[in-house]
Amino acid sequence: MNENLAQRLGWVLWPSFLVACVAELLFFSFVDPLDLHVFGAPIDAGRMVVYSAGFFAFWAIGAVSSALTVFLARSPFEVNRCTLTADARPEGCPKRSVADDKLEEVRG
Repeated sequence: MNENLAQRLGWVLWPSFLVACVAELLFFSFVDPLDLHVFGAPIDAGRMVVYSAGFFAFWAIGAVSSALTVFLARSPFEVNRCTLTADARPEGCPKRSVADDKLEEVRG
């Protein structure tokens, strides 16, 4: 895993974990897990199962929010960057001609 991806995962997972902790605390301080119903039927699970499922649901919601923030915070350079080398770019690519011009300057 490259360093940039690991850093972005940290930007997403750590804040969403903290948000899940606070959301779990606030939600279950007002709602008893045994009083929850899904589609009109009571949940047949223990409190710890409901607490765990709630935590991971809050964490997933926070992770989606953080991932969207990281995605939208990319710089124009990252968005418009060409991932191909100058030789692998297709004919007519403006960046290929710039690279070819620089190559000719070095050779010439």
